[in-house]
Amino acid sequence: MSRPVEIDMAAVEAIIRHVAATEVLPRFKNLAAGDIREKNPGDFVTVADEASEKAFTALLTDYLPGSIVVGEEAVAKDITVLERLKTAAPVWVIDPIDGTYNFSHNRSKFGILLALVQNGITTHGFAYDVPGDRMAMAELGNGAFIDGQKTEIAQRGNDLADLICQGGGAQAWHFDKIRPLFKEVVNHRCSLHDFMDLYTGVSDCVVHINRATPWDHAANVLIAGEAGGVTVIHENEIYDPSYYGKSYLVTASSAELCRKIYRATESLLSRR
Repeated sequence: MSRPVEIDMAAVEAIIRHVAATEVLPRFKNLAAGDIREKNPGDFVTVADEASEKAFTALLTDYLPGSIVVGEEAVAKDITVLERLKTAAPVWVIDPIDGTYNFSHNRSKFGILLALVQNGITTHGFAYDVPGDRMAMAELGNGAFIDGQKTEIAQRGNDLADLICQGGGAQAWHFDKIRPLFKEVVNHRCSLHDFMDLYTGVSDCVVHINRATPWDHAANVLIAGEAGGVTVIHENEIYDPSYYGKSYLVTASSAELCRKIYRATESLLSRR
């Protein structure tokens, strides 16, 4: 097994901010009808997604020679791109615009997710709330930070009725059956903002249904873990950044709380 490479977090942050400023923000609320299409029903892509991923691919591989890229849009065109996560090379995992539906409908809940995966382990993660100009980041073993300030997931007990839950991976109505269990269930249609609310203490857990993907979850799971959280997938399994497929993922302040949430909600949501 090769030794993980170290990166300059500030240098990568600068690349993210540059791409946001040059490829993403100029197109926000400025898309023509032909700039938006559906890859699958309800799964949108825009020219901004494609331009952002292209820019990241060039800039990140230039910054870290020998690294390779797994981007959401590249995988949409060729599923075999995912095989790169099984190689020994450092792999940049890119969600060029997380929350494309919101972006394409002029809503501000979107951002950029970026992770570096090495030897099957996520070593660095970045989550940039572009409209809000908030940068969450983490390096494995060194804690999580938002705009330079260390952040920790709030711990407000194990009574679900006192907790705010972020429901991700589906539309708001999909979570109607679990709303009575929690103080509130919030749906942003954006993984980055689901987890950003968790990092910042706005919410207490994330329940993500249907599908886990490297670009939605690799960075978020690392940052959440470095902020003191725990993520389980399929009730007891540890999250694997190369995993792509059907899932039921829960992130909360402890493994005990994750399992409690899973057992209380999974049967209700899986049978919706």
